[in-house]
Amino acid sequence: MINFNKTRITDLYPTDTIAIGVSKRQRHFLAVFFLSFMWGVFGVDRFYLGKYWTGTLKLLTFGGFGIWALIDLTLIMSGSMRDKQGREMLDAAKYKKFASITVLVFALVLGAFILLTGLSTIYMVNQFMQNGGVDKLLQGVNGQAPNLDQYQNFNINF
Repeated sequence: MINFNKTRITDLYPTDTIAIGVSKRQRHFLAVFFLSFMWGVFGVDRFYLGKYWTGTLKLLTFGGFGIWALIDLTLIMSGSMRDKQGREMLDAAKYKKFASITVLVFALVLGAFILLTGLSTIYMVNQFMQNGGVDKLLQGVNGQAPNLDQYQNFNINF
């Protein structure tokens, strides 16, 4: 039986907060890293760390046009990012190498994708030009390219 005269409500329901809005739990490195990696331009990592004002500013500026997001990701990967209370992230030293490898693999895959897209675009434009290009595309039904006189008859008013 609970004696309500001597028992405080905080004793019945333990909490992980010291005061209202101040958490005493450490933020995990992988959570902060992936939030910054995927949603850093929206300030989600800052909100998770308890830095609401800078999170809002980062959200409104889209991560400082990407520059702030890259700086925060670098700070997180180096382990020097702290939460609002100044505490280090949990298991930061353990997962630093994993974070570096993740960013490296992502950069290599993205670079290969951009390179292949550029090469395929160059190939398609080259094939288009070798097969007649714009002149062949603009040929009419009778097989002749249209004259400039045909376009002068159009009255386009804006």
